[in-house]
Amino acid sequence: MKYPVFSISLFLITTTLNAQIVERIEVFGKLSVSNDMEGVTVFNTSSNKGTVTDSQGEFTIKVALNDVLEISALQYEAKTVIVNQDVLSSKQMRLFLVDKVNTLNEVVLLPSKLSGNLLVDIVNAKVERQMDINFGDLSQIEFPEDEFTKVDNKILKQNQLKNGLNIASVLGLNKLINRPIKKHTIPEEEVKLEEVLATKYPSTFYQINYKIPVHQVEIFLRFLVSNGLTNNLLQEDKELILLEFIQKQSLKFLTQEHEKK
Repeated sequence: MKYPVFSISLFLITTTLNAQIVERIEVFGKLSVSNDMEGVTVFNTSSNKGTVTDSQGEFTIKVALNDVLEISALQYEAKTVIVNQDVLSSKQMRLFLVDKVNTLNEVVLLPSKLSGNLLVDIVNAKVERQMDINFGDLSQIEFPEDEFTKVDNKILKQNQLKNGLNIASVLGLNKLINRPIKKHTIPEEEVKLEEVLATKYPSTFYQINYKIPVHQVEIFLRFLVSNGLTNNLLQEDKELILLEFIQKQSLKFLTQEHEKK
């Protein structure tokens, strides 16, 4: 049993070596077709190597005697060519391809009462009658309250007792709890300076040129106002002085923010 297996293996190895040892020469080829000559595949199945045609339908490929060439493309019928001695001698070959006829799937027409004449079919078309649906008088139906329709009177519930005595009301804590919170107000002149400066340069300007994080630009503008920014510096002829002022103040601001951390 070992000898037949050994013989087959030896035959396959010998065949493979012979296929690799065969010397092939490069030949020039051209397609003879009416149009669409580019991209046609020319594959040498004997050497497992191939190529494609250019826009003129021309190609070059290495072949040997009795090599099998397969030519294929979507627009043409597949073709198989065996290389003979004439091709090797002339180093040229011309291939004639036949256009492939693309067949469409079968179309099945279902039976219908249409005649094909639009005017006749419109007249013969069946019109469905209108259906009137009456749900009765819905005004007498009561719907239960839900979270969207329930009335919630917050004014009446301000001093409402829950689970016993209202301790906050007795001790006078309501006034303390509900008193308005005093907000720190910025002078109107400083607010205007901030707005003018914010309009003059975008947030990215401070980030790129002065390393101020975008989320801290608004704080930095207030810092500039509180450290000497005036309307005079915002004049057009004072822009160089303004930029120098911003540069100095940005160093102070960054140092201050770093110390906070």
